[in-house]
Amino acid sequence: MRLPRLAVVALAAALALTGCATGPSTTPKADAGEGASGGGTDLVIYVGRNEDHVRPLVERFEEETGLTVDARYGSTGELATTILQEGDSSPADLFFTQDPAYIGAISEAGLLAPLPADIIGLVPEGISGAEDDWVGVTARRRVLAYDPATTPEAGLPGSVFELTDPAWSGRVGLAPTHSSFVSFVAAMVAIRGEDETLAWLEGIAANDPQIFDGNEEQLRAIAAGDLDVGLVNHYYVHRLLAEDPAFPVKNHSFDAGDPGDVLMPTTIGMLASTVHEEAALDFVRFLLSDESQRHFLGEVGEYPLVDGVGTPEGERPLDPSLISGMNLPVVAGNLDIATDLIARSGLI
Repeated sequence: MRLPRLAVVALAAALALTGCATGPSTTPKADAGEGASGGGTDLVIYVGRNEDHVRPLVERFEEETGLTVDARYGSTGELATTILQEGDSSPADLFFTQDPAYIGAISEAGLLAPLPADIIGLVPEGISGAEDDWVGVTARRRVLAYDPATTPEAGLPGSVFELTDPAWSGRVGLAPTHSSFVSFVAAMVAIRGEDETLAWLEGIAANDPQIFDGNEEQLRAIAAGDLDVGLVNHYYVHRLLAEDPAFPVKNHSFDAGDPGDVLMPTTIGMLASTVHEEAALDFVRFLLSDESQRHFLGEVGEYPLVDGVGTPEGERPLDPSLISGMNLPVVAGNLDIATDLIARSGLI
């Protein structure tokens, strides 16, 4: 018997508490007397993404529109729990997440409103909710990070399932409490089913992995020679290379079609209880504008979802068949399953 939805999200948020640091944060609570309207602000956004990635866009939106935005930053899991607790009384107009699994929980609770067709049509088919109540903003690809000076690419696995082989004992890093790993497991369930996913998790747990709080910590351990490979999102390497062009870690892609080669979108949805619908929809359109998509490509290294903006340097272009094969609306509904399987596997 699985936990109720709020308990599941609360558990997932607790698991991710140390693994989803997003920079400086503001506690997502309404001010006294504020109610659902957000007080004197024109738009309230709960942001489960790194503040450094999003704040420049919020400021640009304010400058271009003259609107006042209250962006409240925290981990995606914690903010999802908050929204479920607040229900129809949430002051949030929008929820901007770093993965689809948590916004799926908000959707299943009936707390999101359908988005108009012009917004859904801005991204490739398949990167939106089953009820069109959330939409992808950018995408991250799961990869295996490595240092070619110490771990030649020719010896890296084509399938994520090969990492359970004894040859990789003690050599693999992962962050099982991080929301990106939870979403990766949710995707594996959608592709291969619960039994095979649990068997993989248990195999990884038995293979003495090195456990980290997040993705960046794995890359720094690889660069220091303390770790051979790490399961991460692709853009962390790009971010660290922007800081130091000599950073030695690279991304290795699993074979196309392998459950290790999955695409996880950041997502945004509008709360059904919003009283700022026009401003909320304008902000979603702003995030999907060429200007904002170029920001995420150039400053963060993520995949733009708007056609023609570009591809992160050195990464595979987006493949429509990959996107349709992800079945993201199903992934978005697998948070409870993924959380349960990770807990059962012995990784935490």
